[in-house]
Amino acid sequence: MPPSESPSEAVERLLHRRQLQLLPGDVVVMRELLPRVNPRPISDEPQWRYRVVVQGEPPPHHTFTSFLHAVTRAEDLAATRRARIMFLEDDVPVLLADYKRRA
Repeated sequence: MPPSESPSEAVERLLHRRQLQLLPGDVVVMRELLPRVNPRPISDEPQWRYRVVVQGEPPPHHTFTSFLHAVTRAEDLAATRRARIMFLEDDVPVLLADYKRRA
């Protein structure tokens, strides 16, 4: 099927060519698996935490147990620094917001 007949496939091909790169100063939210400390947990479901870092800067890093809280902190940092907010999972960055463009 030609790309004109399948626009979603064309968009996917274009996006792969222009994959986002993390840049110094980007505020990054990462999902991490919480380490298990209890040998017999109540649930076998994975537990997650979210880490907020500024790309290229040393700690302190902030960790949260909810995505909403992590993104709220990331938004505060990005607005102050006029930076982008990126979500990083499986080494693939996704742009959540871009405060560089705002005046």
